[in-house]
Amino acid sequence: MNRRSGAFWDVIATLLLLVIGGALLYGNLIDRSFGDQLLFYLQAPLTGAFVGGVMVLAVLLRWLGGLGSKSDGFIQFDSAEGSVGISVRAIKDFVERTAREFSAVTSVDTQLSQSRKRLEISLRVKVQAGNPIPELSQVMQERIREHMAEALGINEIHQIRIHISEIVGEAAPRGDSIDAVE
Repeated sequence: MNRRSGAFWDVIATLLLLVIGGALLYGNLIDRSFGDQLLFYLQAPLTGAFVGGVMVLAVLLRWLGGLGSKSDGFIQFDSAEGSVGISVRAIKDFVERTAREFSAVTSVDTQLSQSRKRLEISLRVKVQAGNPIPELSQVMQERIREHMAEALGINEIHQIRIHISEIVGEAAPRGDSIDAVE
């Protein structure tokens, strides 16, 4: 489903829910005779089933309209020749690839936010047991900052937060390094 048809069904579903909900509120709070008439019609088996079906359909259409419509979005950066936009998805993939270069990292999930032209990166990382987490975090932050500046031209990183979500496995032998796999 493309974005336009998703938005169309989202609008239709919203309008259906708004009309049905508005009629129920109006009939119960403002014009009780309208509410009694509405209740009379809803008690008929076919009418009640039809309105219930419309409400379920409206919710499904709203849900389906939202699938795939989450825009990737772009983060804009100024360069000497103008503005450059890089998709959020591309930056997240790049940061996650950089973090996975470290042999101590078993999985990573990235969140990006931008406020006042300042990019903030938050990584949720699972690491192999036995690695010095403060040192690993510092080296990873430096590596991400360097790689983003070199490869993407993004120098405006305000903060890189690393959250260790889990320490997995057995401790590796002491000779192992936290450095990235070359």
